[in-house]
Amino acid sequence: MRTLNDHNIRTRRPIVIANWTNEEGARFAPSMLASGVFAGVYTRNWAFERTDADGIRFGDALAQIGWKGDERAGARKFHAYFELHIEQGPILEAEGADIGIVTHGQGLIWTGVTLRGTDSHAGSTPMDMRRDAALGMARLVLLVNEVALRHGPGNKGTVGHVNVRPNSRNVVAGHVEFTVDLRSADPGALQDMDADFRQHAAEICAGMNLDIAFEDLGGFDPVTFDPGCARVLRGAAQRLGYAHRDIVSGAGHDACWVNKTTPAAMVMCPCVGGLSHNEAEEIYPQWARAGADVLLHAALEAAGVESGRA
Repeated sequence: MRTLNDHNIRTRRPIVIANWTNEEGARFAPSMLASGVFAGVYTRNWAFERTDADGIRFGDALAQIGWKGDERAGARKFHAYFELHIEQGPILEAEGADIGIVTHGQGLIWTGVTLRGTDSHAGSTPMDMRRDAALGMARLVLLVNEVALRHGPGNKGTVGHVNVRPNSRNVVAGHVEFTVDLRSADPGALQDMDADFRQHAAEICAGMNLDIAFEDLGGFDPVTFDPGCARVLRGAAQRLGYAHRDIVSGAGHDACWVNKTTPAAMVMCPCVGGLSHNEAEEIYPQWARAGADVLLHAALEAAGVESGRA
C-alpha cells in the first residue's frame, strides 16, 4: 500500500488488506475461525460461542478489544485474493527457488483423543494390573506415525498436544488427552487415515482395558487454488526474474477457506531450514523482498492499473 501511494498508483478495483482473527487456533478452536465465518463454513453466532481454556467466549474477547463488528460476514465480494506466507517447510530453500506458487493445499483432520484408565501408585501396582493411560497414549502415538506411512507418500500424522493427569512422577496416569493431526492432499487418503487410526486405536485400548473417546476438533478438505490466480502469481515471478516452482502447502491458511467464495492463490518464500512454529524461525531479507514483489505485481494485475505507473 505504501508503494502504491509513493508512486501515485491508482487501480480500477480497490485493494484491501485482510487481517483474519485466529488463523492458528491457538486460543480458540478451530483454526482459521474468522475466515471460516467469512466463507460461510461457520455461522457468526457459532464462532462467537467458541471458548478458550479459561471459558472466555470468542465473541466476548472480540468485544473487549473493540473488534466485534456489525457488518454481515461475507458481504464484501472480491475479484481475487492473494496470500503471502513463508513455506514452513524446506523444499524451496533446498532447491534454490525464490518463490513457491501454491496450487494446492493439504486437507487435515484434527481429532481430540481422551484415554481413561485408573490413577494408581507407581511402586505398589503390579505391571500386569495397571490401567495406564500414558502407556496407551504412547502406543497410539506410534499408531499415528504408522497410519501416515502406510497410506502413501506425502501423508502426515502428528501428535502435538498432550495433557496427562494427575501428572505426578510416582502415579500411574489414569487420564490422558491428546490431539491427532492427520494431513493429506488426497481427500480419499485423508478419510482412510482417519478411519484406520480410530479403528486400531479402539482395538489397542480394548486390549489394555482403557476407555477411549474421540472428539472432532476441526479440519478441512484438500484445496485446489484458482488456476487463474496461480497463473497471475507465476507470471509476476517470471517477469521479475525470480526462480519459482509450483508447490503444495502442507499447512492450513485463511486462503483455504476464502478460496470457497473468492478466486484465491498463495505465494510462498523460503524459510531457513524449513523451520516454522519455532523460536528459530527465520527468513532472509532477499526472500521477503521477492515474496513482497510478486504479491505487489500480482495484486496490481488483478486490480488493474488506472493511472500512474507500476
